[in-house]
Amino acid sequence: MERGTNKAKMHHFVPRSYLARFADDQGFVHVYDRNTRSLRRQRPKNVMKINSYYRQEWAPEGVDPNIMEMMLGEWLEAEAKGAIDRLIEAPAQLTDDDTANLMAYIELQRTRVPRQAATAKALMRATILRIAPPAAVKAITSGEVQLKIKDSARFDYMRMMVGMLSPWFGRMEWEVFEADGGASFIATDSPVSFYNSSILPPAEAGIGLAGTMVFFPLSSRHTLVMRHPEYSQIGAASPLDVLPTPKHEDGQIPIIHGAIWSREVVDNFNWKLVQLSSRLIVAESSEVLSRCISKKGESIPSVNIGAAR
Repeated sequence: MERGTNKAKMHHFVPRSYLARFADDQGFVHVYDRNTRSLRRQRPKNVMKINSYYRQEWAPEGVDPNIMEMMLGEWLEAEAKGAIDRLIEAPAQLTDDDTANLMAYIELQRTRVPRQAATAKALMRATILRIAPPAAVKAITSGEVQLKIKDSARFDYMRMMVGMLSPWFGRMEWEVFEADGGASFIATDSPVSFYNSSILPPAEAGIGLAGTMVFFPLSSRHTLVMRHPEYSQIGAASPLDVLPTPKHEDGQIPIIHGAIWSREVVDNFNWKLVQLSSRLIVAESSEVLSRCISKKGESIPSVNIGAAR
């Protein structure tokens, strides 16, 4: 796309190849919108996308403003797709490149979504208010002066976070769980969530706390859970007195595989994911959505299902 064109381009903040892992047998996902309390059935390509989400209008002359979307689609998402397949089906076959691509993908998927973009802007605003002169702070907080955080802040945040989470992932214990027959995992618009039993959602714990776990559903049948080796030894809210460097001497991450969760356990896990979501939740059926949404105190309409698109 040339800089001078105004052609709209929809960018997925959650890849459609990932969303397809939660589709029904006809290739549709059931989508619940927490803001409108509505349910619809759509193709993965039509879900979790925003017009020009990755477009950087401030890119230098000669650089495509959509370069980030191109890089994501042409390289990382494609590499991660095969790595996720192997993580599910044959973890022993994961290569070092697979592991590196997985960690990069999970790290970026954590930081690229709108919820984290909003967090980045809030952090920037808080930082400005902390270091600004008292008169400026008073003018901003009173509304006399408007403080507008530019959209470039989320790109700055993503650049700042690159390489910050992967070292933590590399020292954690990875376990892939499978849903029992009749159970199904959901995905949300925050696919990579941090959960700590000592910190109530929707707040998310820091990755450096002993009890913080990383939740990343891999498909409607499998989910990845990462834990710190110290998670059962000290308090969940205790900061880890370690550097975020890989703990495994041979560079290989041990992956536990094969444990099966009952429908009750899967539903409780999904409920946590809902609490840590921003707006959109997808599943392979409306029944799966109903079980985890109703548990949270919301309810899914029995009708008002949007046309399949």
